[in-house]
Amino acid sequence: MVRVVSSKTVNLPHERVFSAIKDIGKLPTLFPDKYKSFKIIDQSNNHILTEEIVSISGKEINQKVKHTLEPDRMLKSEVIEGDTKGTILIIELDPKSNSSTEIKIDADLKYGKIGAVLGIFAKHKIKNEIDNLIDRFSKE
Repeated sequence: MVRVVSSKTVNLPHERVFSAIKDIGKLPTLFPDKYKSFKIIDQSNNHILTEEIVSISGKEINQKVKHTLEPDRMLKSEVIEGDTKGTILIIELDPKSNSSTEIKIDADLKYGKIGAVLGIFAKHKIKNEIDNLIDRFSKE
């Protein structure tokens, strides 16, 4: 397990940032270097289930992910099948003013037996990837 937390205040209104975060289907467009395959297999008001092949720290990972939206505040993505089963990524938004929002990402990554050792060494790289994620969302 590797846990990485990062936050940044961006000069964008809360509504605009949340609009970018909740559009799960747009993830492959926002992050073409990360998503090798992406398919929405079920969707309701606040839940989206996806099948994905993602590239994390240079490794391609097949996974099924349950995304849960808490309107105007949070997106929780939980890997429910695949090599990283049990991984949870939470994106929380905190409006600081009418024109700025704090984006906080809390990632609890599960890598399995071999990945546990590699994950410790990859922590800095993962932190950089999460900071990059925040930067991309802030440009939406």
